[in-house]
Amino acid sequence: MRTDGADAMGALRVFITGAGSYVGRAVAEFAMRAGYEVVLHSRYGHRGGWPEVPEVFPVEGPLDGPDMPGLLTGCAALIHVAGRMSGSEDEFRKDVVEDSTALMRAAAKAGVPRVVLAGSVSVYGAGDPGKVITEDSPLEPRPDLRDAYMRAKLAQEDVMQAEADKAGMDLSILRLGAIWGPGRLWSAHFGPSKGSVLIRIGRDGQVPLCEIDRAGEALVAAVTAPPCTVNVLDDDLPDRVRFLNALSVSGWPRVILPIHWRLLDRIAGDNPNRPGLLRRPTLRARMMPMGWDGSCAVEALGLAPQHEFEALMAANLIAGVEA
Repeated sequence: MRTDGADAMGALRVFITGAGSYVGRAVAEFAMRAGYEVVLHSRYGHRGGWPEVPEVFPVEGPLDGPDMPGLLTGCAALIHVAGRMSGSEDEFRKDVVEDSTALMRAAAKAGVPRVVLAGSVSVYGAGDPGKVITEDSPLEPRPDLRDAYMRAKLAQEDVMQAEADKAGMDLSILRLGAIWGPGRLWSAHFGPSKGSVLIRIGRDGQVPLCEIDRAGEALVAAVTAPPCTVNVLDDDLPDRVRFLNALSVSGWPRVILPIHWRLLDRIAGDNPNRPGLLRRPTLRARMMPMGWDGSCAVEALGLAPQHEFEALMAANLIAGVEA
């Protein structure tokens, strides 16, 4: 493989942030499998377990540190996975938005021609029941009534696009669905749980899943594909009942208490001080029955066909036990 920035005598070098994370490790594995040299960056020193081979360069430190331009020099692409899944508003602003801005400026200074962002489908507004979410669907118009993660991912797209435009860099934004795989078979699209009991909110509509191997494959494929903004989702998206039926062989949840999403919708409101699922935009984005379209990513990135959902679930359950 060759693109601008590849050494004439060697493999393309790709810089991966968040390389110690769940998604970052999958990206690194796919990049190494593709024959790239990889610079694996971790803010927190998650360097253990990587193979000690000449094609792998583990580094660590803050994304806004003075060393970043030097670390990025010679890289043909940057895959930005590092972020945050939980925390305060200030922590999200720093780790997701401000660090992404600093990283883009360091990449521009280093002359990196291409950046790929691991984004999120959470940035979309819910729309109306039964609608299919595509890349043309409106983004969330009331981010103040969603969670800090969603607000940070929406702001991250804005700042990274602005910096890419300013520097003339190519930017691909891959809006990943809810990541799942071995050891990570849960998401916020089902309802609250306590112990072995799940309160399942709703049943119809598709759950916007993205299996970990699809995420890794897509983010690496974007290194050489034309710049794009696409939704990366599984080929076969189950509804909540189908998902839980496939998960049931694990023995969890033992008790499911179903509630129709419209019951909560009647008492939900637009007060930002209410708990998450009692804010109407949050409830609807997570629990309202919708469809999701990931076909543009399959075409743009040349993604391989997946097995049907039940086969993927069975394989991931086995892999989780073996791990």
